[in-house]
Amino acid sequence: MNFFEDLKLVYTKAIKDTFVKIKASPIILILPFIYGIIYAIGLFLISNLLAQTIGGLVGFVIPLLTSLILSSYFSILSDLIYYNRISFRNFKNTFMAYFASIYSIYFILMIISFLLPAFGRNQGIYLIVSAAITIALNPIAESIYISGDYYTSAYINSFEFIKENLILWTLPYLIYLVILNMFGFNFFLMITSNSIVDIPLGENLINGLNYLNPLDPYNLKILLASIITAVYAVFRGNLYRILKGSTRRKRAYMGEL
Repeated sequence: MNFFEDLKLVYTKAIKDTFVKIKASPIILILPFIYGIIYAIGLFLISNLLAQTIGGLVGFVIPLLTSLILSSYFSILSDLIYYNRISFRNFKNTFMAYFASIYSIYFILMIISFLLPAFGRNQGIYLIVSAAITIALNPIAESIYISGDYYTSAYINSFEFIKENLILWTLPYLIYLVILNMFGFNFFLMITSNSIVDIPLGENLINGLNYLNPLDPYNLKILLASIITAVYAVFRGNLYRILKGSTRRKRAYMGEL
């Protein structure tokens, strides 16, 4: 089995599974938009109510908020990927399900964010380093909610996964970025933001939402981009499960997934 035959086999399976899961629980399509609004409101409250009180420590509080929201979202994605359904029966518990794992990842990201400004004088190097981090650690969200990794193991296993599946994993990500860029979202900002944990949530798509005028055309653009992100998030989860549990040699030997 050559590379293109393998690509077709893997993507066909991932796309089929994605449609099955979305058909079973179409509510997943609006969740990035809803969680994005919750995050934006929480960020506004923290910035306006706590920033003057705790000063620089707000940089450690914001990841707490992000970790709570992503934990809930990842729990829902996990249910959908594994069981083809979404349950809100224990919704309040979802905010802590992956909280510790996600926050441990953010702790290292905060260290990286402190080091990156060292490249600030050379935008070319900064762009290359930021893009390399985004690509090398791209599947870290799936390593958390699918593989159960945390802290340094999530980084190590994400990097190992990318080494084995660089093209198969990165190609859909680049297509996703190009589509969002066509909607007016900044391609380079997304690939250099280093918000690798919240890629399945759409990173900072919700920024610029007009709350005073819900019918603002830009709001519709954000909603459509969030729906595209939801489809991509489910596809990522399915693709990760397929690639994590097999190799090209194994797939060639079996001739199927």
